[in-house]
Amino acid sequence: MGRRLVVIGLAIAAVSAAGCGHLPGRQPDPDQAAGFRGGAWREAWSRSPASLDPAHLVTLLDAAAATLIYNGLVRFDLQGRLVPDLAARMPERSADGLTYRFELRRNVRFHNGRELTAADVVYSFRRVLDPATLSPRAWVLEPLAGAAAFRRGERDDLPGVRADGRYRVVLTLERPLAHFLSLLAMPAGFVVDRAEVERHQDPADYGFHPVGTGPWVLAGWLPGAYLRFHANLDYFEGRPHLDRLEYRVIEDGATARAEFVAGNLDRLRLTPGDSRRFREDLRWRDAMVPAMDLAVYYLALNCEKPPFTDLRVRKAINHAIDREAILKAVLPDRHVPANGSIPPGLEGHDPALAGWTQDPDLARRLLAEAGFPRGFRMEILQTASPGALAITEPIQSMLAQVGIKARIVQLETAAFFSAVGDQGNPDAFFISWWADIPDPENFLYPLFHSKNRGAGGNRSRFADPVVDRLLETARATMDRAERVAMYQAVERSVFRQAPWVPLYFPVNYSIHQPWVRGYISSPVATAQKMTGVWFDPEATPRPFRPRGNRRETASEDAQLSDTPVVTHGSHAPGGKHADFHHASRCPRRPGGVAGGRAGFSRTHR
Repeated sequence: MGRRLVVIGLAIAAVSAAGCGHLPGRQPDPDQAAGFRGGAWREAWSRSPASLDPAHLVTLLDAAAATLIYNGLVRFDLQGRLVPDLAARMPERSADGLTYRFELRRNVRFHNGRELTAADVVYSFRRVLDPATLSPRAWVLEPLAGAAAFRRGERDDLPGVRADGRYRVVLTLERPLAHFLSLLAMPAGFVVDRAEVERHQDPADYGFHPVGTGPWVLAGWLPGAYLRFHANLDYFEGRPHLDRLEYRVIEDGATARAEFVAGNLDRLRLTPGDSRRFREDLRWRDAMVPAMDLAVYYLALNCEKPPFTDLRVRKAINHAIDREAILKAVLPDRHVPANGSIPPGLEGHDPALAGWTQDPDLARRLLAEAGFPRGFRMEILQTASPGALAITEPIQSMLAQVGIKARIVQLETAAFFSAVGDQGNPDAFFISWWADIPDPENFLYPLFHSKNRGAGGNRSRFADPVVDRLLETARATMDRAERVAMYQAVERSVFRQAPWVPLYFPVNYSIHQPWVRGYISSPVATAQKMTGVWFDPEATPRPFRPRGNRRETASEDAQLSDTPVVTHGSHAPGGKHADFHHASRCPRRPGGVAGGRAGFSRTHR
């Protein structure tokens, strides 16, 4: 690894460890920022959300849009910390780790003006778990007592969630689960208004007429064109600084880049090509902001299929590949090399975890010991993506140098996930995994516990009863330090057995206009509620009129509210495994394949 790459990797890890990437330059002073009201945020999305119904949110983009509208009992802040949201404070937990008591904030109101109560939380959780809802997110709430049977339609009551008066919610689990509160921060934990849901004859229509308690009110939505929001002036944490948000659907990256350079977009997420262009431009180079994604890319080996059942063969494949040379050529400055599955900056990441070094001679000796002195033939599956091919072709060449003749098979997304799922029997495949929550459990239990074999997340078919027991114990361990130590022990044990060739943790870059203040990048899709972002008129070359602290007028709201919100659209399920371009993340459980750009949820357990 070159010195430049080392420095970049350390810098990105430091940013990720802080849980955010800060915009260079002046950051918002709360007193100063409070004086600047107004302005419309403009950003490009590659597509429209599939729905804004929390029961059916399946992608990162869907979640990012919905978090503007809704709140849950708890949430992740921009530093990745779990904090109260609709709850007035973090819950009281019983000594046995089974019962959580939440006291709700008073005078929180839905966008229609109705006050939120404990009954709304109970209804929202029951709705997600109700088999009639067909929610791909139901697994999030399945740890609640009675939830599994309720979800199967075997019981009508749900003892795990109840209202204790108007402002108290009591949740009871079947068994202790250390990361349960983190699950509640996912979109499945968002609270909806029952009357708003049930006034639609077609249940799918609610996803296009959402009503929440969040800082932004949906004002206009034309699928394939834009989403518009106006500020909730009565938001319980105080109205946002900005007046409006507009997300334009721009599928073409060159068009989005041109719009940003012209000053028509306030923020742009950069592709690898964009990163090179902006880095070479002195006007923009210092404004690029790096941030770690909660994801890992890897080459999975089928541990149930000969010859990959032989540890020596799996080790030989790891020793044959020079990951750093590949990544330096293909993704300069856009990666941190991976030795395991837990990304840098996430609790449980072990920087001392030893990786596999390229050693072709050792690889040949291991193959000979395993009975393959002349190598063997194999297939590497990938989605039909030029980006993925840029990774797999050098791997193919390096394997050939030790006698392994690998054929690359490119498949459409649906065929790919079928081939690497429960019914498939691949040799190896290039894939990625994206987290739902910033917790190390996300990068171990679904990927390596034997019960999740195949489409459940453990697509390499890895099985080790010792690892299974450690994972189960760690999930029920409430002591944070003990739990982290267990996860690090699991990761070391797993990667000594080489079920993967771990490749890299992705680094993304975004860029902001010079007038933007207070925007913090977060790898958690639901963390950015756009409440602290504001425009600095002293740095604004385009027309800007600060509104001070006055309220918007009815006519200003009407400018956006006149745009109708459509009542149709697709509801494609999404998931968590992804190809190189994030074009689809694994099927929702137990099967099926996502459409859309960026997958959000783990569909496994």
